[in-house]
Amino acid sequence: MSSLEIFQNGTSLHPDRIGEPVYQIGKKNADGEYDIVVFDGMSKKEAQARLQELQPKAKPKAKPVVKAEVKKKPAVKKASKKAKAKKKPSRKR
Repeated sequence: MSSLEIFQNGTSLHPDRIGEPVYQIGKKNADGEYDIVVFDGMSKKEAQARLQELQPKAKPKAKPVVKAEVKKKPAVKKASKKAKAKKKPSRKR
């Protein structure tokens, strides 16, 4: 799922704020266009505040409890019976 973003979608036609940018909230699709989620025209501050309300709050991740590491002795491989049997010394002539 793509995340929500604030994007400018025109300018205000309200007599008190004529020409100011208007922002909306939506998801960007593969074409680079936006699927609008919040249709209200807002100022940038209003849009940012509204976006914070809509975003799921990230829960702080609990750090896993790490037990003190115990140093293990390296495993000693037992020699097979054949290896235990000593070879007879070779005679030199």
